[in-house]
Amino acid sequence: METNINSLLSTIEKTRIEMIDLAQQYGYSNQNVVQCSQKLDSLLNDFWSKGLKH
Repeated sequence: METNINSLLSTIEKTRIEMIDLAQQYGYSNQNVVQCSQKLDSLLNDFWSKGLKH
């Protein structure tokens, strides 16, 4: 299970960096930034739900 959490954390960090890069390039209201933000929200929700079960 620890590997899954570490993998999820890695994906969260990569998505966070991608979102920041996109926002700097296109602005915060750009559809690509919004979609990336929604993906990050989903990943964070997944992380917290898994983390709280253990």
